[in-house]
Amino acid sequence: MGLFSFLLGLNETINETEKKEKQKKLEQEMNWNNFDDYEKEEIRKGNYDIYNFEDSMDEDLDEDDYYSEDDK
Repeated sequence: MGLFSFLLGLNETINETEKKEKQKKLEQEMNWNNFDDYEKEEIRKGNYDIYNFEDSMDEDLDEDDYYSEDDK
């Protein structure tokens, strides 16, 4: 039982370390992309992925861009 407990504890430690590393990378990427505080909070909560806040709204779209099925 001692070896099993040791391995279980080791696995939990590794998982916690991986979670911290992922969170650190996520924070760095959010800072690099200059997200607003509300965007960062939504990403942290898991409501949105980091790529949901791309600058697609800054692009100029033609009328045809809205109706792709009409292009057939």
